[in-house]
Amino acid sequence: MLSKKNEQYIRSLSLKKFRQKYNNFIIEGDKMVRELLVQAPDQIEQIFAQSSWIVQHRSELQKNEASVQEVNDRELKKISSLKTPNQVLAVVRQWEPDFQTHQLEGSLSLYLDNIQNPGNMGTILRTADWFGIDWVICSPDSVDRFSPKVVQATMGALFSVKSVTRKIEDLTLKKLNLPIYGAILKGEDLFRTSLKNQGLIVIGNEGQGIRPEVLNFVDHPISIPAHHHNRATESLNAAIATAIICATFRGAGPNL
Repeated sequence: MLSKKNEQYIRSLSLKKFRQKYNNFIIEGDKMVRELLVQAPDQIEQIFAQSSWIVQHRSELQKNEASVQEVNDRELKKISSLKTPNQVLAVVRQWEPDFQTHQLEGSLSLYLDNIQNPGNMGTILRTADWFGIDWVICSPDSVDRFSPKVVQATMGALFSVKSVTRKIEDLTLKKLNLPIYGAILKGEDLFRTSLKNQGLIVIGNEGQGIRPEVLNFVDHPISIPAHHHNRATESLNAAIATAIICATFRGAGPNL
């Protein structure tokens, strides 16, 4: 039986202040938890699952020595953040990979400046995984990548993409031999720009774009040109823009 204390604790992790307090977060659903057992089993604090799921995945659970508590439908609904809970929920320890700025050299990475929409953050992490982006660096005021909505939107990419939180001024970028690209409305045409296979791509806030103090670090402003038939759309969604930019850098532009 699920204790009241556990119920309150798990429900509290839907709020950022409690995720920070306990340094834990929630992962939900069969697919996501199965991926967790493969990619990051050491980060699992406890799994809460229906009996049928436990029986089906007993060997993986035993192999990883995961702590599991059986819950019924009613109990799972009480602790789930989903409208329709999907068999299992895991409480997981937050992680951040070791990072030094020099690791950005020779690779393609993203810097997210004040991204606020959880769906955008999750989709960007998923896009980064698809295109083999080495690092995703989030500004401290970006939406928490361990929030339930972000985690669900990543569709498992949270486990494979290396992401950290840093202020851009703390990255000592000027010491690197690395081009810094910035996605703005009036930059150089992305499809006519000579792009390198390495660099840091800065993506700005959904409404305000890249802040002036962050834009100071950008030496290659780029933009995605609108088609001449466009009549009303002023800008692209941040996640969509990121996907187009990453695809173009990877040489996949003609296949979009």
